[in-house]
Amino acid sequence: MATSAGPINGLEMTLNVNPDQYLPISHTVGMKIDIHDPYDEPNPEDKGITITPGYETHISLKQTEVRRLPAPYKDKCVLYGGEDEPLVKSRTLCVQACIQEYNFARCGCADPSFWTRSSYHHCDTTNSTELNCLDTSMEDLAINGTNCHCPPPCLSKHYNEQITRALWPSKAYFLETNLGEIDEEAFKTYRKSHAKVRIFFSTLQRSLYEQKALFQEFEMFSCLGGEISLWLGISLFFLCELIEVLLLLVNHLICDFKKRFVLFSTSM
Repeated sequence: MATSAGPINGLEMTLNVNPDQYLPISHTVGMKIDIHDPYDEPNPEDKGITITPGYETHISLKQTEVRRLPAPYKDKCVLYGGEDEPLVKSRTLCVQACIQEYNFARCGCADPSFWTRSSYHHCDTTNSTELNCLDTSMEDLAINGTNCHCPPPCLSKHYNEQITRALWPSKAYFLETNLGEIDEEAFKTYRKSHAKVRIFFSTLQRSLYEQKALFQEFEMFSCLGGEISLWLGISLFFLCELIEVLLLLVNHLICDFKKRFVLFSTSM
């Protein structure tokens, strides 16, 4: 765990790409590094950072954390690896599992390049029928999309990367590490096959984006109680007004009746 920011407080690696072990048809020589949260599935093919031999690569990181709300709120997030999805550790694996279900239902086997449940067997790469079915299935998914229900995770962490490169090693460094005179051919060979990487935090501060409910439960009940009190107060006020009007009306009728009775008695 990093306790300080800066290049000298991070991870430093010297990598040997072993170019002599590459296939003759290889187009590039290098490596890929994928920096991800431990609970996320690595995806170097899409998100990997290319490391080139002969260069020192500095990867500066800043962490961003996103906290979402579960149903009934809009995102309806899921706690992957928890009670919601104990077997599926990430959203990426959820999508892969969904695709594998489609492939298995159509072809009777699953894509060997994707994560799959233990109950599914992989397609035989030497069986042309299974491979053709798998290719057709993947083309349909690419064109028509999927109906996968894979909500965003309730907690996700991302790393904003800033990458810089410089030629490496210098002749002075190579001379110092080899403790002797520079062999030009050895220097060129070393530079073509080795790379240096430094991974560090630019700051230990992180950006936090957290969804908050517009009303908490206690606030909702408080507002509801206030509304009920208001309407009860208004209703009680109108009830008192109605009783007062009825009493005045009854009093008026009684007084009118008494006057009529007095007049009638006098006329007798």
